[in-house]
Amino acid sequence: MCIKVSKQLSISSWNVNGLFKRISGNRVCKLDDDNICQIMTADIVGLSETHIPAKEILNYDGYKCFVNCRSSDSNKVRGGLATFFKKEILSGVKLMDKSMDDIMWFKLDKTFFSFDRNVFLCFLYIPPSNSSYTLRTNFDKQIFEKLEADIAKYSISGDVILMGDLNAHINCKELDFITNEVDDSLDNFLPTNYVADSVCKFRNTQVHQKTNNYGKLILDLCTESQLRILNGRTLGDSKGKVTFYNHNGVSIDDYCLCSSEFLPNIVNFSVG
Repeated sequence: MCIKVSKQLSISSWNVNGLFKRISGNRVCKLDDDNICQIMTADIVGLSETHIPAKEILNYDGYKCFVNCRSSDSNKVRGGLATFFKKEILSGVKLMDKSMDDIMWFKLDKTFFSFDRNVFLCFLYIPPSNSSYTLRTNFDKQIFEKLEADIAKYSISGDVILMGDLNAHINCKELDFITNEVDDSLDNFLPTNYVADSVCKFRNTQVHQKTNNYGKLILDLCTESQLRILNGRTLGDSKGKVTFYNHNGVSIDDYCLCSSEFLPNIVNFSVG
């Protein structure tokens, strides 16, 4: 996925399913693959499921990399994030938090990027609810609790963008906004500091999928924090393209969400 912000900043997110592979017995980094090089062009690139140990050092020409890797006692490492920033924008970027596995928060300075407010960018990976890691650690519960708290904290002083593989399935008929929220009859049910949101455009999806539990939690975050899903309703992805393919079928698992007040800054959103 890739978004262009205010014609001056591009941000992309990709699940790479392991940054290293074996070819003829040699350990090869996918960052050297021509196909990956074609997508490593955005100003900010977030890679999920890197499957690398904490000691791994990643380099890519012209970028500085920040990593957040899972600790593991075995040779098999799962999850993991790597976020690359072009060196010319580094002075406008600050790492805010990587205290939990598979989630990283960055601050994009409003003065440097000419935004009205600071932007807090989150890259994350939420493992499937039936994965051994999730079942063993209750990670899904922990990460959604952290997301809710973090969004509430950062929304006070800026706008929020979330990007990543959320393993969430959301039916296009499920709403990420409160209908008729400009109606005075809702005043008794909305928080006192809730600003009425007129952005109520429905979403499209290429495939029909039922909303799973993660999807419901994402929708709750959207309505509580006035975040909006870009998939299926933004220039560049008006149809809601599929983001995941395998032998079992296709689905939309990867999403980009942003504060509703930040939507006018989004020039384009596309799914690769």
